[in-house]
Amino acid sequence: MVRPKWTHRKDDWMRPVHTLPSYSFGGHEIFDTIGDYTKQLGKKTVIIGGDTSLSVALPFLQPALENAGVEVLEVVHFGGECAYAVTNELAKKESLQAADFLIGVGGGKALDTTKLTSIELGDIPVITVPTIAATCAATSEAIAIYTLDHTFDSVAFLKRPAVHTFIDADILVKAPSQYFWAGMGDTIAKHYETHMATRGRDLSYNVQMGLALSKMCAEPIFAHGREALTANEKGERNRLFDELVMAVILTTGIVSGCMPGDFNSTIAHAVCYGCAEDPHTEETHLHGEMVAYGLLVLFAADKQDEELSRWLPVYRQIGWPTRLSDMGLTKEHIPMIVKKAASVRDVVISPYVVTKELLTEAILKVEAHS
Repeated sequence: MVRPKWTHRKDDWMRPVHTLPSYSFGGHEIFDTIGDYTKQLGKKTVIIGGDTSLSVALPFLQPALENAGVEVLEVVHFGGECAYAVTNELAKKESLQAADFLIGVGGGKALDTTKLTSIELGDIPVITVPTIAATCAATSEAIAIYTLDHTFDSVAFLKRPAVHTFIDADILVKAPSQYFWAGMGDTIAKHYETHMATRGRDLSYNVQMGLALSKMCAEPIFAHGREALTANEKGERNRLFDELVMAVILTTGIVSGCMPGDFNSTIAHAVCYGCAEDPHTEETHLHGEMVAYGLLVLFAADKQDEELSRWLPVYRQIGWPTRLSDMGLTKEHIPMIVKKAASVRDVVISPYVVTKELLTEAILKVEAHS
């Protein structure tokens, strides 16, 4: 397989084709309309997902597919990383080769595995069903690829988002709250990282639209993140929970789709990757949690002192990390963190050179504020 890559010229910041995500949002009843979308795709599908995700979604998904006249050739139980080694093997299965389209069920890794497998199969269509509100993988063209030993490999892109995404909030509100907690942390960074990456540039319409929309990734969470998280902790849907789930899964996906790939992350994600260099931290702390911490470092490095002061009380209220010790790290880990953070592609697009010294100073500033 030729690995798909995102490329762009310095003077060309608009994707040649830009498709907005298509979605249904509600409770279990949203699956009743699945036939409206599958009738244009074909009659045979394979479902890919994790054990827990399949157990909560299949009781609603499978009857809807049966009513729509869609044959499920196989339900593939996935666990592990979204890796080329995994999708290469999946693409060899007879059931997947016979499928007209794929359905991904679960969190980011399962959905990205389904998306990458669809590329392996010649870009066959994908439907996504997120069962946790931790990422925008369900609505984004981007695919985060890892190696089997859990090391980040690369990013691939679908030619267009999933044909349709079914966002069942009745499922999502019953999911473990730590995923939504981390997902909100990742989501707020989208606003600040895209604005930092695009600063001082001549921007296309798509990018301008994404930047305008990105405010909805941050301000609703600033205002109502704690209440929405409480709803998830109680397993009881309300308007605020629904709206912030949409911010995590849909709004962030739209913003990501409006941006050339390199514009989607800067210092916050770079610091996340640096923190994840510690094996214990990588194993025991969630991606969005570390990105949330990285956003504080972004504020400090970028001299956004007002934003740092504005967000710290919200961080404490919601429980996101505000210091290294919250992630099992100490100041002795700073050289490890900044070495990795200053080396990743995420900081290349920054409006100035991001050095290890700058990041060290920023981390120490956050420590002092916390």
